[in-house]
Amino acid sequence: MFSYKFPCGDFQTLTTMTETGITFDPPVYEQRYCAAIQILEDSRWKDHIKKVVEFGCAEMRFFQLMRRIETIENILLVDIDEPLLRKNSTSVNPLVSDYIRHRLGPLNVRILQGSVADSSEELRDTDAVVALELIEHVYDDVLSKIPSNVFGFMQPKLVVFSTPNSDYNVIFTRFNPLLPNGFRHDDHKFEWTREEFKTWCLSIVEKYPNYMFSLLGVGNPPKDIESVGHVSQLAVFVRKDFLEMQLESSLVTTPKLDEESTPYKLIHSVDYPFHKDTRTEKEKIWTEVQIELQRFKRMANFSENEQDPFQDTYKMSIEDLLERLHYVGATKDVLVELLQENNIKVEDEHVVMEDSDYSDEESQWFDPCDLSERLSQEAVLIDQDQEEEECWDLSPET
Repeated sequence: MFSYKFPCGDFQTLTTMTETGITFDPPVYEQRYCAAIQILEDSRWKDHIKKVVEFGCAEMRFFQLMRRIETIENILLVDIDEPLLRKNSTSVNPLVSDYIRHRLGPLNVRILQGSVADSSEELRDTDAVVALELIEHVYDDVLSKIPSNVFGFMQPKLVVFSTPNSDYNVIFTRFNPLLPNGFRHDDHKFEWTREEFKTWCLSIVEKYPNYMFSLLGVGNPPKDIESVGHVSQLAVFVRKDFLEMQLESSLVTTPKLDEESTPYKLIHSVDYPFHKDTRTEKEKIWTEVQIELQRFKRMANFSENEQDPFQDTYKMSIEDLLERLHYVGATKDVLVELLQENNIKVEDEHVVMEDSDYSDEESQWFDPCDLSERLSQEAVLIDQDQEEEECWDLSPET
């Protein structure tokens, strides 16, 4: 095991117990989603998580958060229930706002009908696996195959499982009896105590020693009853090379498919629009040079011209300009070459800009920030218009 804390700190949640029942603010399912997103966005591995598989995606509510992670390029949504997948397949399509405020990189989303127990070609090269409130819905024969498929065949860098904590059920039964099957949901095949869940996790890392795990939870217990733990318990499995540890064994380069596995069935696939910058590196730097020179002139007009109303020349040091361009990787040699190519005068390590007879609005030195800001504001308004399409069902299973 290893110690893990949420990157953004503990959740600020409220659990309230009254005479008639218990409430969670925010709802426990939202807490689970936020926990999984924080884990995916952990700076230690975020840039290495390009392909994510969510098993048990159901109505695809979690996807609406996951799709906003810019570094993810492929999302596979997998569930055994084909009619449910077809019913909700259009919910993964891009919104109008996605065509205005493009992603910075590509995103392909596929909805697949299949079992978490079956290996399939589509699962190769997966970086992260998420399975929220899934394992308690499967029978023993499927449960026993999950570790070999996830940790043996897929070998991801990161895995997140969540499942109900049955230790918490003593609080629920104070208000209402459990269902006839003895669980919180009529499709649950089991509900584990914290010790049972830990035992299952330990069995996985014993068989697959390239992984370490940490146990967390969401849905705080009421005050003075902390001994029952959280409503929902989470396990975070991380491959040792992402914990700066040596792998116990080499990864299997081309793991074999289980001959008994049923191939996955593609239900829906969609590519999100994204901004593809086709400029060369020099063209990108030159655009930024123009912006910085124009900004310098504007600032000079506000300050120096008050002292010298007849000033018609502006000088900006090469050193100052380079410092402002560090984020695009500009070097002095490239900068000087660009200035020469574009007939910009350089004297004594300074860029010399002559005042022009035309206004800023007509100037070749443009500043696209104003346009960018307007587009962002329009995108926010469109997102607000689409909010109803993206809102979640308020009563998923606890």
